Amino acid sequence: MRFVCLVALAACAPRLAPPPTAPARPPSPTPTASPLTPPPAAERVADRVRPRGDELGTMWTFENPPLDRWQRRYGFRPSPAWLERVRLAALRFDESCSAAFVSPDGLAMTNHHCVRECVEAVTRPGERLVEEGFLASRREDERICPELYLDQLVGWEDVTAQVETAAPVAASDTQATRVRRQTADRLEEDCRRRTGLVCQVVELYRGGRYHLYRYRRYAPVALVFAPELQAGYFGGDEDNFTYPRFAVDVAFVRAYDGERPARTPVYLPLEIGGARDGDLVFVVGNPGSTSRLTTVAQVLFERAFRHPFLLDYLVGQKAVLERWVRRQPQLEGMVRTEIFSLENARKAYAGQYAALQDSLLLGRKIAWERDFRARVRADSTRARLYGDVWDRLAALQEEKLAVAPAAYLLRPDFLGGPLESLAQLVLRTARGQGDTAAARRQLAQAPPLDTALARDLLALRLDLASRWLPPEHPFRRAALRPGEAPAEAAARLLRTTRLLDVTTRQRWAAGAADTAQDDLLRLVALMDSLGRPAQARWQALQAEEAAQQARLARALFAAYGTAVPPDATFTLRISDGVVRGYPYNGTQAPARTTFYGLFDRALAFGQRPPWNLPPRYLAGRNALDLATPLNFVATTDITGGNSGSPVVDRQGRVVGVAFDSNVEGLAHEFLFLGENGRTVAIHTAAVLEALRVVYRADALTRELVQAARAAPPVP
Repeated sequence: MRFVCLVALAACAPRLAPPPTAPARPPSPTPTASPLTPPPAAERVADRVRPRGDELGTMWTFENPPLDRWQRRYGFRPSPAWLERVRLAALRFDESCSAAFVSPDGLAMTNHHCVRECVEAVTRPGERLVEEGFLASRREDERICPELYLDQLVGWEDVTAQVETAAPVAASDTQATRVRRQTADRLEEDCRRRTGLVCQVVELYRGGRYHLYRYRRYAPVALVFAPELQAGYFGGDEDNFTYPRFAVDVAFVRAYDGERPARTPVYLPLEIGGARDGDLVFVVGNPGSTSRLTTVAQVLFERAFRHPFLLDYLVGQKAVLERWVRRQPQLEGMVRTEIFSLENARKAYAGQYAALQDSLLLGRKIAWERDFRARVRADSTRARLYGDVWDRLAALQEEKLAVAPAAYLLRPDFLGGPLESLAQLVLRTARGQGDTAAARRQLAQAPPLDTALARDLLALRLDLASRWLPPEHPFRRAALRPGEAPAEAAARLLRTTRLLDVTTRQRWAAGAADTAQDDLLRLVALMDSLGRPAQARWQALQAEEAAQQARLARALFAAYGTAVPPDATFTLRISDGVVRGYPYNGTQAPARTTFYGLFDRALAFGQRPPWNLPPRYLAGRNALDLATPLNFVATTDITGGNSGSPVVDRQGRVVGVAFDSNVEGLAHEFLFLGENGRTVAIHTAAVLEALRVVYRADALTRELVQAARAAPPVP
């Protein structure tokens, strides 16, 4: 079963009150203040700070590596051969993670949480691979992960001119967006025919540039090693986005060419000793998305609507799934990964939402925007072309605040609620819309509904409506009787509807009965009539915003050139930083943790979940070198999608695998602050120590060590 989710994480929420860890919402603004008006405290911060120049972060594309910056900061200027090797060895892992080849025989290293769906998929009857882990001691024991693939970036070209000039000058924003997308599709298809590669037109700088990326796709991909869930996800959601950490979040897969392992002569060898304090390191991976090239007004829209709305949604969706699993525990494996994803997304959005209340972040965002606008105004051509873009984007945010709740909540397919979807099918068939013969067959053959799940999803919709639609909204007034709670309304609608009766559905679909006599059908009909114009306007607003965002991106180029990186787009980036601890909780977080800390944390909690160690670790305690570094932090810039990214040193050798950000780094969604935000990674010394001692993975350890010794140096 797959549930509809509004977020990509990743990274990608009926008790619907935010959990204790969710941040409290800020007080409502005064009646005369717009939610899109910056708080006075943030304005005061903006008056005191100066832009540093790295507000857009350090997620550099390989088209424009900042060689001079690296030379100035670190005394390091990588050669073209170094850049090519780390680019070709780094991989995009399916649609959500990153990885890297670490041997010439197609072996790739990534995170445990990235292969979790594969582990579920290759589990055979009687096995518990998620709980107990998996190790292929021989090549023939490796198991193919269904539909998994690895993408290697082999080249690119700038197609900005073709995409931008495709739309007629007189085209509306919506038409121009559609034409550009059609042009991008044609470029991708032509590239595929010419090269046989996977091709993707990537929008960089939010429409300021378009590049055509060419990927070699490796498939099939087999699972080689994954630790137990309790080792890879040690600390669970409690420790997620925190540091110090003690997770063995690593896994290995192998790319195949037919029935043989793929030959991958370009790979990143492991540095056996791993990372040391103060080392220069680079994260090479595919960050999913960031919102740094947005205006202050757009960030305030996130604060006023999108982030708190998504928090409510994520908490509610997770509660629905957990209740479903409690009723049918035998199906827990079907949604375990999705529950983990919801937990991860909720905690990420909660951290970002907390950052949006921080006057320091908003103040720095305001200060950077002031500097940007001043650069545009300083040149008459720039001012004429782009001077009004901020005001236009601000006006769009005001209208989005009014339209967004209905555009989301009045979509019948929102949340994947089966009652609403079935009711919509009945209504459209009765009206003669679409293929009525096929719809009638579908209505006749529809399987029995899980009524408890259907009720919970309907209750979630009604609860969100009660929070986000104004009291006088027609849908809210029709759905909820005076004094009626959303869960009570959902139960009433389910109890009184005839929609669950197949014969009645068929009569309604044929137009043989008055569907208006059914409260649920009447509510869905109202939802449809109110929702369609709201969704049409929402799409138009998005198209207008995209057009203005592209103007903003062109203004950025005019003012800064390529001295700043684009927002993340789940395409390959390289980010620089150093291994370094940071102050937290009134003390200091060390740059590295050790296996000593892993056992201490487990024993301090009395082996209570989620801090309980798997039996293998308890049995191997005396054989492990407990002083071995386990996790470490670096000042590199990452976000969701970077999971599984190799962390490499000056020699282009892997010293770790990135698997998380700390809480302080969540604010980097909107602006790169730098100070205490960190990449959290597993140390290569820990990987080899665990493989050797805990899992006795002799063949895998030997392959990694031999590949490291055989790798030629890069000039």
